[in-house]
Amino acid sequence: GSDVHHGNGTQQAFYADPSILYVSLHRYDEGNFFPGSGAPNEVGRGLGKGYNVNIAWTGGLDPPMGDVEYLTAFRTVIMPIANEFDPDVVLVSAGFDAVEGHDAPLGGYKVTAKCFGHLTKQLLKLAAGRVVLALEGGHDLTAICDASEACVNALLGNELEPLPEDMLHQTPNMNAMASLQKTTEIQSMFQCFFSLSYALAETQKQEREETETVSAMASLSVDVEQSFSQEDSRSSE
Repeated sequence: GSDVHHGNGTQQAFYADPSILYVSLHRYDEGNFFPGSGAPNEVGRGLGKGYNVNIAWTGGLDPPMGDVEYLTAFRTVIMPIANEFDPDVVLVSAGFDAVEGHDAPLGGYKVTAKCFGHLTKQLLKLAAGRVVLALEGGHDLTAICDASEACVNALLGNELEPLPEDMLHQTPNMNAMASLQKTTEIQSMFQCFFSLSYALAETQKQEREETETVSAMASLSVDVEQSFSQEDSRSSE
């Protein structure tokens, strides 16, 4: 489910069913955001253990989750799990109250409408493209319309409005990283999802390397500028 609120009813319906993988990413804030359910350790019951996955965002709105956090969740948790499960069909509870434009009591997140289109495009890689979206939450009409349009364009195979290039290399905020790490630690206890910690570790490694590269380039730039400055100083003497 993509709704900013946890899909507690859907979770309850399939909590012990190993034939259905349920994944939800939602605002949780340690149970202080409505409806208060959807903790990372709610993993299923009986044979269904490991087939209920909650990415429970914490930290309130300091800062709010946005495109970078949702894209990272898909790359490091949702898609690895979904590929491992290999579904016959993907059903999405398409709630759009995580889209920017919703006040804090209704969500307060800053995910863009076009990001939802790109997330839908990723889901189309599953189940031979058999993806069904059911419109659910959302309280801002403009946000609902824009996000719905982006998702339908993805379903139709139309060209999507590109995301900013620099966004694809940004690091998620610390609260998001902590939330994702918590989910991967719990889900990695189940053998079928053993690759999760590796996926997140690889992402963190890549982000560290990119940061180090930028720092090295900045340092080199400073050294070059200082060198030119010293040469100019000697020339003036």
